[in-house]
Amino acid sequence: MESPGVLLAAVWSNKIIIVFPKNKSKWGNIMNLNQMVMDSLAKMDTEGKVQEIVEKHVSSTIESIVKDVFGSWSDFSKNLKDQVQDQLQINFKELDLASYNTLIMKAINEKLNDTIATEGLARINGQIDELLSDTKDEYKLSELVKELVSEIDDLDDLGYEDYHEMSMHIRTPYGLTYIHLDAENGKDEYECKYKICIDPRKNNEIVSIDIQEDRYGRTKELKSFDVRAIMRGFRGLEETLFKLYARKGRIILDEDQVELEISNPEYD
Repeated sequence: MESPGVLLAAVWSNKIIIVFPKNKSKWGNIMNLNQMVMDSLAKMDTEGKVQEIVEKHVSSTIESIVKDVFGSWSDFSKNLKDQVQDQLQINFKELDLASYNTLIMKAINEKLNDTIATEGLARINGQIDELLSDTKDEYKLSELVKELVSEIDDLDDLGYEDYHEMSMHIRTPYGLTYIHLDAENGKDEYECKYKICIDPRKNNEIVSIDIQEDRYGRTKELKSFDVRAIMRGFRGLEETLFKLYARKGRIILDEDQVELEISNPEYD
């Protein structure tokens, strides 16, 4: 049974349809209630709440649909997975592994070169500091020849009356003096390991030093102690000559004091 105080309202095609009760005595109250409903709806529309509610439900509905479509077990997801797998098929026979290896080696070489440059520079600086820590500006030629004795390999094999003679040549062309030294006997000036150039006009200051070495059947000439010579290190006469060269030292030519004939130190 229909209550006379109930107002029936419905929304149809964006229009509000209100059904009034048959009891006419309640008409005035119904008219007031109808107005309140209309006012409330108008206010909600003005404030955008109606649109907000609609958008909220539409968004929720679409989100639910999207989840269904893109879900892990949906047809779309299965088809997408198949498509991606097809596209990611790799033919290893067609891969340019040589270029890939070249790229890797390039990266390794760049890192290695950087490490060598950094550590090499530190080593060179340390080597130079060590070499220059104890030196003097002037050496006698006789002192240098004494240091050359350490390069004689068979000195301990000499008998009581035997001796070993080293090689030395001195010449002065074009105003410069060239000193050629070698621990071996019978070496001409161009075969000697050490070639030292001094300038008599500058109190016999060293101009250049060349060291020629025969390693593995090859001859290598080191000009004025380059970086490679420093990196491999020095010993004996090489070290002394480097110190002299670095300090622009001088050599006193005391040829009459030079001893080229050396005997076995065991019998001295």
